[in-house]
Amino acid sequence: MAKNNYQMITVKEYVNMLDNEITYLDTDAKELKANVEKYLLKIRRAQTNAKILENLLSC
Repeated sequence: MAKNNYQMITVKEYVNMLDNEITYLDTDAKELKANVEKYLLKIRRAQTNAKILENLLSC
């Protein structure tokens, strides 16, 4: 059975790492960081679009 070197981290700790711009040594972590940032940006865009649509429909 192969040993896996996993590290446990909470979501709060991960978000703090993103906020503090920690320098990553491996490309997997950089890719993960980029994907999380894209996901969060999509959520913010969707929220903004929903507010715009709400305002347009209320006029």
